[in-house]
Amino acid sequence: MEAKDRSISFTDGRMSRIITVLEKRNIVSLLTMIFVMCCFLAGCAHDKDNLDKKLAAENMSGAEIERLGDVYYNQGNLELALMQYDKYLRDNPDNARVLYKKGSLFLKGNADEAAILEFRKVIKIDPKHAQAYQGLGKAYFRLKKNPEAAQNLSKAIELDPTLWQAHNMLGIVYDYQGKYNLSAREYNYAISLKPRVGFLYNNLGVSYSLMGKYEKAVQTFNHGLKYDDSNPKIYNNLGLALSKLGHYELAMEAFKKGGSDAKAHNNLGYVYLKEGKRDKAIRSFEKAIESQPTFYIKASDNLNKAKMNHN
Repeated sequence: MEAKDRSISFTDGRMSRIITVLEKRNIVSLLTMIFVMCCFLAGCAHDKDNLDKKLAAENMSGAEIERLGDVYYNQGNLELALMQYDKYLRDNPDNARVLYKKGSLFLKGNADEAAILEFRKVIKIDPKHAQAYQGLGKAYFRLKKNPEAAQNLSKAIELDPTLWQAHNMLGIVYDYQGKYNLSAREYNYAISLKPRVGFLYNNLGVSYSLMGKYEKAVQTFNHGLKYDDSNPKIYNNLGLALSKLGHYELAMEAFKKGGSDAKAHNNLGYVYLKEGKRDKAIRSFEKAIESQPTFYIKASDNLNKAKMNHN
């Protein structure tokens, strides 16, 4: 009886299929390993990139750190700007320039108390730092501390009379204090420095109106509109000044340019109401509601007040 060869032949169909499966599995494993290695190497490269950036940041000079803070500040990213300024100040705590920038940053972020602390540091180092006094004046004004605001703004102007914003802010403070002659003086000085800034004429016109100089106020508002003909505040203040002179039609035109028809009728109605002309006030408020019935709630309130007073 012939002995059978028990060895496995590579030509055996079943074994070929087994080997094919094993080869596929090995290829998949190999590809998986390659993918993992690529991810690992990429991760290492990413970590290295981050490490390089970190080391570069740590090796930045003081001037570079300050400039980076300025870039963030100009972009409106106050948090990152503050981080850079603080980093600079850790090694240069008495640098008035960067302390002033930090104070200005707080002022821009409406952190007025913090701004005051920084500006005081600046003045302690440099008692003639006019802009730091200007910053103090603005911060105190926003905190409704008008005497302190006036004192610091006056000091800023004493040190540097060309600070037109300090003149403007001091004028606003004087308006709040009822010192209209002084406020007009400051606005005029600011205008002499910046003659093409429309809102300065608006502020000056308001001072003239508060003094009862309505003709002068109208001239001033019109002058301001030459440089800022889309400012609703100027138009509305012009309308109020014209109404004080009895020029109601012109006032209405100004109110319309400062807003919608509904708002214009409401404003004129308010003028009539203040002057005791209730019938005219009622008609104006009614016209405001007719112009914008679904929106103009304020005119409805004013109409009810006018009718109550009328009865």
